[in-house]
Amino acid sequence: MTTRTVAQTETATNEKVGIFKIKNVLPTRNMKQLDPFLLIHHMQPYNLEPTDDVRIPPHPHAGFEVMTYLLDGAFFHRDSKGHNQQAQAGDVNWMTSGEGILHSEGPAEGLAREGGKVQLLQVWINLPAQYKQLPASFKHYPASSFPLMESESGQVKVIIGALEGRQSPLATHTPVFFYHYKIKAGALITVPVKETDTAALYVLQGSVKIVNEQIKAGQLAESSRNGNQLVFTAVEDAELVVFGGEPIKEKVVSYGPFVMNSFEEIQQAIAKYESGKMGVLEY
Repeated sequence: MTTRTVAQTETATNEKVGIFKIKNVLPTRNMKQLDPFLLIHHMQPYNLEPTDDVRIPPHPHAGFEVMTYLLDGAFFHRDSKGHNQQAQAGDVNWMTSGEGILHSEGPAEGLAREGGKVQLLQVWINLPAQYKQLPASFKHYPASSFPLMESESGQVKVIIGALEGRQSPLATHTPVFFYHYKIKAGALITVPVKETDTAALYVLQGSVKIVNEQIKAGQLAESSRNGNQLVFTAVEDAELVVFGGEPIKEKVVSYGPFVMNSFEEIQQAIAKYESGKMGVLEY
């Protein structure tokens, strides 16, 4: 086994979506994508007040897959295909936007009414050209459906892919992996990866060390493709996600919520949205 080194480290920028504070993990100025990952937003822990206006109104997506991984609280999803789903902490809402869909989201009614903490990760994963015109679809995965392995070092939940012989139920159109670790100070973690896959980690809390480089909360470390394992040590108690996959290696042309392979396809997606062919969603 050969251990990968760090290719680059990026610090997430601070953004806002409505009242929520967002760590914009990907893309960054120096890293447009981690093929096939296009975007990672970490909604910071936020304590809702009953008077907060928190709904993210209807908006379109097309050409990629969207994962909303809820870390705390309760969050709803509604879309123009008729889905209306509430996610609890640990759950995943998965949407294949394909040829186009409208959706809205936000803290679930009870949480919005009574107040409480909410935190999540939203991840965009690109679709290969052959799948960009798939009919849009949605699926909900409860927390209990994901493999969870615990040891003296901490725990890891397999959100996408397989690890230690345990397979996530979540199906993707591109081979990718996404693991959620909570580990204790001093823990040494080894993650096997294919030599040709992209791989990176993002630290939500605490800090870890890769070789002699320390990666702190709010930072993303991309690995070089020079080995078949990631090895890191927790400098202190840490929470992080490790992710990557098989690169699609296709041209990416994006315009807001649309991700295609050419500008002409972007124009077609905009026209489809404006003409109502992505459906209608009032709330």
